[in-house]
Amino acid sequence: MVIRYKTAYSDGAKLSDGCLNVQNGRFTGCPENSAVDLDLSDYLVFPGFIDMHTHGGAGLDSTTASFDELDRMSEFYAENGVSVFLATTVTSTTELMFKALDTISDRIEAGTSGAAIAGIYLEGPYISKEFKGAHDPALIRDISLGEISEIITRARGNLKVFTIAPEKENAIKAISYITEQGVKVSVGHSAANMQQGRAAFDAGAKILVHTYNAMAGLKHRDVGMLGIALMRDDVYCEMICDLVHICPEALKIVLTCKDPDKVIYITDSMSAAGMPDGDGFLGELPVVVKNGIVRTLDGALAGSSLRMNVALRNAVRVLGVPIETAVKAITVNPAAALGMSGEIGSLSARHRAHLTALDEDFNVVLTMVDGRIVYDNRK
Repeated sequence: MVIRYKTAYSDGAKLSDGCLNVQNGRFTGCPENSAVDLDLSDYLVFPGFIDMHTHGGAGLDSTTASFDELDRMSEFYAENGVSVFLATTVTSTTELMFKALDTISDRIEAGTSGAAIAGIYLEGPYISKEFKGAHDPALIRDISLGEISEIITRARGNLKVFTIAPEKENAIKAISYITEQGVKVSVGHSAANMQQGRAAFDAGAKILVHTYNAMAGLKHRDVGMLGIALMRDDVYCEMICDLVHICPEALKIVLTCKDPDKVIYITDSMSAAGMPDGDGFLGELPVVVKNGIVRTLDGALAGSSLRMNVALRNAVRVLGVPIETAVKAITVNPAAALGMSGEIGSLSARHRAHLTALDEDFNVVLTMVDGRIVYDNRK
């Protein structure tokens, strides 16, 4: 398949008047004078978006979704320009957590109709009750290295990111162990001070969970885990760009401190994404959605209803981030954080043929996964 574009963005650069060739689900070199199969000249073309941290959408939740519901979720993500996502769980009972690991792994092995599931992001249960956010405090527990080993085994190689609060007992041992198993460690939902944060990053953690949210703030005598993450060049900072979780000024501080290659936009979306206001659930925790903002019954923010194309639009139009830079935060940067740079996040040859096309207002027009069109809204 030969795809023509007038304007495309990939790897931090703007591309003009070119073509892409897809063979066996991957991009290859485009022969000159090739017949065009798909003309996207009227749209902006990008590598398929990657939502690295998302709990759900379309009324469905990764922790509780059935095998078939995970496929419906994949179609919802494709509608929002996402070609790859991590099915993200929340703190739950051991029984429900293991069931989710089994179901998501089964779905990954079977494939999806929409966006591809690249793996599992386990957020909890080894987090701080003080900064629990929307996690059920009754289910937060002490770190067990034996249970961690069982979790990794149960995930069948599909566990990609594991969240730990660094101040918990045995946290540094756990971070080292998880990293040695080839799983990325994120830190968050945490009261960690700067020494504990530094120890966690030295032990192998390389991702800060939804920067600012559910963590100790930056103070002038103890910058905390947050301050250490902003200072270190080897740490990726997730940001929820819905302009609700973080004000524009705070977002700009991260963008000023961090190398653009280390910033990742996430939706942290939950089942309410794509749904009308009303009652819902994050995992098994009841939430209320009002004006698109999701909160627990006691008023804490509980994920978002953000869509990835809207996160991109907010970054470009509200924060003033150059589109070439903003696109990296939802393509090549999360790919690098997950150790998948050679596979996804780029329009370059040999990468999987994931592609997203938007109109000038950042509305999703087309999404492609492995060279297959999974969403098409062209007029």
